[in-house]
Amino acid sequence: MKLTGKTIDRFLAKPDPQVMAVLVYGVDAGLVRERANQLVRQAAGSLDDPFRVAALSGKILREDPARLADEAMAMSLTGGRRAVRIEDADDDVAPILKSYLAGAASGPATDSLIVLEAEELPARSALRKLCEGADQAAALPCYRDEGAGLSGLIREKLQQEGLAIAPEALSYLAARLGGDRAVTVSELEKLALYMGGTGKTVALADVEAAVGDSAAHALDDLVYALSDRDTAGVERGLARSLGEGTAPISLLRAAARHFLRLQWALGKADQGGIEGAMRSLRPPVFFKYEDRFKGAARRWSPAGIATALERLLATEQLCKRSGSPAETLCRRVFLEIASLKPGR
Repeated sequence: MKLTGKTIDRFLAKPDPQVMAVLVYGVDAGLVRERANQLVRQAAGSLDDPFRVAALSGKILREDPARLADEAMAMSLTGGRRAVRIEDADDDVAPILKSYLAGAASGPATDSLIVLEAEELPARSALRKLCEGADQAAALPCYRDEGAGLSGLIREKLQQEGLAIAPEALSYLAARLGGDRAVTVSELEKLALYMGGTGKTVALADVEAAVGDSAAHALDDLVYALSDRDTAGVERGLARSLGEGTAPISLLRAAARHFLRLQWALGKADQGGIEGAMRSLRPPVFFKYEDRFKGAARRWSPAGIATALERLLATEQLCKRSGSPAETLCRRVFLEIASLKPGR
């Protein structure tokens, strides 16, 4: 079963009882975790009940494929439905899950729910194709919050705290949040705590005071220094972001998002100029960075942007697969990109 759009919300609110396995995947790790938590709670009533929740990983299943069936077919000693959570699932898990689903269809009845968590999977992924095509499984993608969806999420979370938000403050937040749902929610909770009560309107000054020194702000400074080709600024930005505990892969993805936005704006500039293209970006470029964005659009050629994106993607893959320190790889590629000659 392939879930999209509004069917995702309906499924999360009331999962199909015929579905035995749900693949939750996507680039937004925070949203993947949030939705997986929701599914596990609905099935088992808790995230950490040792009798009703089993935690596995792709690595465990590769070493012992039978663990999936053992855990899914086990009965809870305290009664109730069980959930089997599989973190870091990948295509190696696909044949194991396929075998389990085939056996479960003709074997003893079980109502255990298998929840698989994975990073972004391409359409050709064996695990994704299995869960999209099987009647007993579902594939639930998790895209980054952006545009109107991100603005709506910000308003919703603040309304739950009894707060309204001014337009310029909303624009500021939308330009900084959305890359990871967990980070977004954490920053909004911090902002609500800073406001100190209900019935207030969040102003730009409030957001700058509560969120201005956040990791998201540090990322903005870093990626703009990168597209400015400011090597000293890149060094400072890396030191700050890594010092605050931001994962190297998060830095690589933030830089890739920035260059993708530049690439999109350059592609649209022929129709209405760079300023018109910038107005169409979602989320929009925050006003304090507009001049730097325009400068980067003039400074970078399509070929140069493509080179930067290729190097960022290759480095992310290296960080995941090699034994080299991720921070070292991240620092190296950022300085390489900042040193690229115009037009390269």
